[in-house]
Amino acid sequence: MEKKPDLYRLKRTLSALEKKNKKYVTLDMLSKWVGVYPDVLADDLIMFEPFIRMDSTLNMNDLAPAIKEYLENQETVKEKKPAEPKPKREVAKKGELAEYASIGDFIYKRMAGPGGLISPSASLSDHDLYILSRLVKDEQDKRKPKRKPKKVIKKKTKK
Repeated sequence: MEKKPDLYRLKRTLSALEKKNKKYVTLDMLSKWVGVYPDVLADDLIMFEPFIRMDSTLNMNDLAPAIKEYLENQETVKEKKPAEPKPKREVAKKGELAEYASIGDFIYKRMAGPGGLISPSASLSDHDLYILSRLVKDEQDKRKPKRKPKKVIKKKTKK
């Protein structure tokens, strides 16, 4: 399976070939102009000239029209899609979290109907679910035992 050539290196190669007005350009000369090892450049150009690895003295100017045509085809194939906005991150402010003393308080205030019974038809928005998850996380953090710092044992030195 043949890998696709690097478009950036191909553009640099084409630019170097167009800027230098030499009749005969070898792979080594081109690699110095582009600033890439000859083997790497040969890997990119093998699509246009299969014998480039065997004979690096081939004229690279002969490849310029094929490279130009390939780059034009790649640009027409590549369609620019409008950037999709990132979804907004849910954020619960400290004031929102401070409104509720516990998870039960949140459920009572948000889901309880008249008379204090929890309504089965009550639904929570995404933001409410986020606040609930933060309250649960805070409750779990409170219940975790705090680690005691390890005591450093001093080694006795011999005199």
